[in-house]
Amino acid sequence: MAQAGRASDRTAHRRGRAPSAPASAVPPLPAPAAVPPPSAGDRGTPPERLPPEFDPAIYAAGDPAELAGLSPQELAHHYAARGAAAGRVGSAIDGRAAFLSLLPRVGPVLEIGPFCTPWAAPPGCHVRYLDIMPTEALRATAAALPWGDASRVPEIDYVWRGEPYHQLVRERFPAVLSSHCIEHQPCLVTHLADLAAVLAPGGRVFLVVPDHRYAFDHFVPASTLVDALEAYAARRGRHAPRSVIAQHLLQTHNDPARHWRGEHGADPRLQPAGPMLAAQVEAALRAVHKADLAYDLHAWQFTPASFRRLFDAMAAVGLSPFRVERLYPTLRDRGEFYAVLRIAA
Repeated sequence: MAQAGRASDRTAHRRGRAPSAPASAVPPLPAPAAVPPPSAGDRGTPPERLPPEFDPAIYAAGDPAELAGLSPQELAHHYAARGAAAGRVGSAIDGRAAFLSLLPRVGPVLEIGPFCTPWAAPPGCHVRYLDIMPTEALRATAAALPWGDASRVPEIDYVWRGEPYHQLVRERFPAVLSSHCIEHQPCLVTHLADLAAVLAPGGRVFLVVPDHRYAFDHFVPASTLVDALEAYAARRGRHAPRSVIAQHLLQTHNDPARHWRGEHGADPRLQPAGPMLAAQVEAALRAVHKADLAYDLHAWQFTPASFRRLFDAMAAVGLSPFRVERLYPTLRDRGEFYAVLRIAA
């Protein structure tokens, strides 16, 4: 997806489907019958086993002087009490490259929102791409950005205009990759239903997710089930005014390493009333009243813990067809974590 000047943050789907009923009408829960059944040509091979979220041997090897001699149970307790918060490596997934290596090495993969940083798929793995602009428009957008590389924009197979994914994408995929996209979705519930509709039986969704504690929206509260329910009840197809206002009033720097050091910048919530605040408020309100709010901003703020809580809750109340199969937390000086979703049995 075209980005708005942040090299570390990929734009996702900024256009949503228009409401088909008044916002006050609470829509029914997504019905599995609304998702077309797989055709005879759909691929549904059993997925490979994923590395565990915590591996005591890998964790101990990271600091043998401190951790040597501890039992697996003691190592797990140490990691839960200290290691995770310190960003220590606790599994085989020690960064983005290791996470992306979990994707299928052969066969089809659907990547959502590649813009100019698509996954470097290995030979034999056929990737199809879904984005909100056709190829040439994305290349022009990338060329206009100081960090953009138009030559890396892939050929877009599916140009998404807000319709349900299954109307646009007629095949099912054993793996769907979405990197720095899910936080941009106006409504999580409808987006998850879309992902389920293009996933082959037994398939997985691989998510690279920004941790808002180490990003420009550090001071924006983590999203909750209340937020997800509100967006769903409103049939939200474009960004809420709250998201627009937060991006104008609560931004800070986007350097993960500085955030890890506790250098978050001045807290914008404590900014005194004055001309600067008045100018920011005026700009935010102008942005809210634009006819089209379909531009790059974060609608959702996640940490690994809040992501798991929210997705577990949505699954428990029938708002999501997925369970979190794996969640690999944010590592020291990094600004993202990794999640794998599967359709709940």
